[in-house]
Amino acid sequence: MTRSSPTSTHTLPFFDYTIVGAGASGLWLALSLFEQGLLKTKHLCIVESDSTKQNDRTWCYWSTSPLAPDQMISKSWSSIFNPHDLSQRNDLSPYSYHHVRSADFYASIRQQLAGCANIIWRTMTVVEIDDTGAKVMIKTTDEAWCSSRVFMSAMPVQTNGELGSSNALTIFLGKQKRDKKNLLLWQTFVGWRVRTVEPVFDETCATLMRFDIAQNGCTQFMYELPFSSTEALVEITRFGEYRLTRDEADAALSDYMGKKNISYQILEEEEGAIPMTPQFDMQRKYLNAQTRLIYLGTLGGAIKPTTGYGFRRMQAYGKALAEALKQQKPLPTMRRARRFRFYDHLLLQILSRYPNRGKAVFQRLFETQPVPRILRFLDEETNLWEEILIFIRLPIRLFLRSLTSYYFNL
Repeated sequence: MTRSSPTSTHTLPFFDYTIVGAGASGLWLALSLFEQGLLKTKHLCIVESDSTKQNDRTWCYWSTSPLAPDQMISKSWSSIFNPHDLSQRNDLSPYSYHHVRSADFYASIRQQLAGCANIIWRTMTVVEIDDTGAKVMIKTTDEAWCSSRVFMSAMPVQTNGELGSSNALTIFLGKQKRDKKNLLLWQTFVGWRVRTVEPVFDETCATLMRFDIAQNGCTQFMYELPFSSTEALVEITRFGEYRLTRDEADAALSDYMGKKNISYQILEEEEGAIPMTPQFDMQRKYLNAQTRLIYLGTLGGAIKPTTGYGFRRMQAYGKALAEALKQQKPLPTMRRARRFRFYDHLLLQILSRYPNRGKAVFQRLFETQPVPRILRFLDEETNLWEEILIFIRLPIRLFLRSLTSYYFNL
């Protein structure tokens, strides 16, 4: 967001770097800047509107080895129940599926950065970012300062009282024109961390997609991550144009737990909405080395539109960006290969136009493909032959209709 401003930048405090938003993408970058030695002589300001960040969300990812120290990971699983046949367990080897509580992540990153005297943490709401041509001015509700580089993982909040920091992105997306290029669905979810009075969960196996619930005109499924035989995160997720309401979610979760026929206690609750859209896909592979305003996280295209996963990509991008800054090279973006952007668009078209078919597509995928291949595909690490093997086993007519819609914008 660039606006003219009467404030003189010569009279304002200065930081070499500013990170707007202390979520996963912002903190991964801060850690990488520190590890690359860029904060030995340069100063970083991390500004976050929420001063009470605790366990406000969870992140999950799969990998062949953990991304971070073990204390960040609350639980890992080496197998999942197959969404097509819930009686079948699938080995994830060579992968494991990891769960990270945000409270553990925040604490671990802050501990690793604690010894750096050149980092300033500020709890303020950013209302304007102004690229003046030589520096970038950051205005908050409390003060203003300048930076050579600003990394944005959160949008500025308008000062007219209509926007809050939690829904600025939602309102921005809602104002966009809906067409082929601006296709937008939402992944909404509500989860309960529950504890039962007797053992009921299989802690050795996770459930990523369970479709034996009412679809209600959308694509929705249950998600179960067991941390022990008596404690688990159970979550309902919806892919669709219309968001899951809290009443709908609570009813579905109550029904799901009720079928286990056991008493339970709700320990924690989480809810959120992730945009499923190609709007944030980066079109350029590199930015000029002197670029002053760089987008991170969702704004920078970190979230895969058809899954909502992005934790690994955020870490990898933080490392790549810090290395480029250190070497004074052109700055990388999170641009994805064109064919994977195309695949995502086809699936989003199907979920938008034929929401009742999403369940069949996902179940067919897990029925016909080895799970490690599916995970490589979702990580965009498969080759063209593997992708052909995947698509020829999916409902071909459905994808052909989506292909026609894509090219003719029907």
